[in-house]
Amino acid sequence: MDEPDGLRKRGTCCAPDCDERVYQGLDEAAQLFKALAGETRLAIVRQLLEREEMCACEFVACCRVAQPTVSHHLKVLREAGLVRTERRGQWIYYRLARERLVELSRWLP
Repeated sequence: MDEPDGLRKRGTCCAPDCDERVYQGLDEAAQLFKALAGETRLAIVRQLLEREEMCACEFVACCRVAQPTVSHHLKVLREAGLVRTERRGQWIYYRLARERLVELSRWLP
């Protein structure tokens, strides 16, 4: 049985095939953007963009949040691979993993 003009079978589409490469790395990019979501984490990243590295205790003053809150946000950024850590005695210093920000920039217009 022929379909009336202008009607298509269910499940077909008139759009061109989607380039599957668009979806490569999408999950990872979503996780990175999720890790950056939130004022405190953005403030931390901004501070690290301006300075080479910072001690965890320095974020308390500049981000205006308590130490446990800073630790939580630094952990999220670290687990996403956005920051690297280096222990020096009792202090932990943080620096940006700039290559991860470059990866993210591929997803921005």
